[in-house]
Amino acid sequence: MKYYINAFKKATDIQSKASIKEFWYFMLINIIISIFIGVLKAAFGLNHIGTIYNIIIIIPFTTLGFRRLNEVGLSKWLFLIPFVNLILAGLPKEKK
Repeated sequence: MKYYINAFKKATDIQSKASIKEFWYFMLINIIISIFIGVLKAAFGLNHIGTIYNIIIIIPFTTLGFRRLNEVGLSKWLFLIPFVNLILAGLPKEKK
C-alpha cells in the first residue's frame, strides 16, 4: 500500500526514478480498486464513480510511468505513445 500512496505523494515529480516493484504494486492495487468500483457500479448503479476515480488517478499514473522510464534509462515521453495513438485513431479519413 505504501507504493500506491507514494505515487500520489510524488504526483508532480517526473525527474526521480521508480522501481519495478513500485510500478507493479501500484498497478496491482489499481486493478483491485477498479474491480471493486465495477462491483459497486453493478450493485448500486453508481455510474460516475469509475470516471471520478480515473480522473483522480491519471496524474499519479502518468508521472509514475515517467519515473519508471527514467529508471530504465529511456525517454519519459515514450510513455505518451498510447495517447498519441488514441488521437491518431480519432482523425478523419484522408480524402483521395
